[in-house]
Amino acid sequence: MLDLSRLRSQIDAFESYQVASEDRRKLQRRRAGRALQAVADDWQAVRGRVEEAEPRELVARMREDPARTSAAPERPTLVTVVATDGSQIYPDRHVEPTYFLLNVGRVAFQYGTTAAPALDAVPDLRFREDLDRHFDAVLASMTTEVVSALRDEMELEHLLDAARENAVGGRALVALADGTLIRWMIRGMRNQPLEEALIRRYTGYLQDFRAEQFPLASYVSMPGTTDVVNLLRFHLGELGDDGEWVDDETPTLRGFLDRTLFDDVLAVGERSAVFGSASHIIRESYPEGQAICYFYLKIPTGPQTSEITRVEMPEWVLDIPDAVDHLHATLLDECRKGSGYPVSLSEAHEHAVIRADERDAFFRLIERRLRRAGLPTTGSRKRLSKQRPRV
Repeated sequence: MLDLSRLRSQIDAFESYQVASEDRRKLQRRRAGRALQAVADDWQAVRGRVEEAEPRELVARMREDPARTSAAPERPTLVTVVATDGSQIYPDRHVEPTYFLLNVGRVAFQYGTTAAPALDAVPDLRFREDLDRHFDAVLASMTTEVVSALRDEMELEHLLDAARENAVGGRALVALADGTLIRWMIRGMRNQPLEEALIRRYTGYLQDFRAEQFPLASYVSMPGTTDVVNLLRFHLGELGDDGEWVDDETPTLRGFLDRTLFDDVLAVGERSAVFGSASHIIRESYPEGQAICYFYLKIPTGPQTSEITRVEMPEWVLDIPDAVDHLHATLLDECRKGSGYPVSLSEAHEHAVIRADERDAFFRLIERRLRRAGLPTTGSRKRLSKQRPRV
């Protein structure tokens, strides 16, 4: 039970902190805007200095003038949009034997035609034997990071299948994934063979997209990235300095986000310049030609509101004629249809999500089948207590 009356003083402090943070952010916005223009005025020289310095922090790789903006192009009259999203039932350490479920929703829209959309979901029950078959060594207990990585891999696999099944010769195609294409969650598993195997399998699908020349992009809503801001901090001499203020009236850009920067730079519907990621994961583990690039896009979310999103793609997508313009225009159209979020990804999510009653039915089915085979199912007393509260 939450006693809100006992939180009043803490909420007062939180309110005061947020007011002070907003005042500081206004000063940062002005400083960031001036720094972006200064970098843009001599961006190739700044790029050379960044490459020479090799900073430890993630600093955006400039491919063009970083202050460049592009207005929304026309969407192709005929375009195929395929998208996937996934959900999961994580393994429960209070239940034996260990198993988990992945579920991927797939959609395909043929815009500009009367063709009905293709909508379905693919479930996949995973357990230890399945994992041993894929990897020489696996963690004794499956962590949420491993399960999430396997879900992302399955999403990409089925996105490729959807593109193959729905591509029409001579018609533009956009393949959309949800979330980042950079395997951040895999590094740090403390199991290097497993990490390498997961990244190798994931980038293998990226290679398949390249072989088929299907333009692939991922959509990151409300990104928390600071790559471009780190570029500005490098130029200002702030990078590596944890100080909060330059002087009594000038805050540093520490804690300032790319999305806040581009909220000031972009008009609704515009995209930023294309940048390259400096992630060590890409440098160390992604095949040549699969470096991840990105741009920021300002999408309308209502009559007077908007949002900055990050759109990632493998660098070879930039070499496909008109692919970035088609992606830009199609995402804007998708977001207008989806009230601020791509309707194809929203539909894929709706088909993928596992609701509480479906989850309960899944567990009951597993338990019945194991009992029918004469096998025990074991749940800890803690789990049973949560299922049957006494008060």
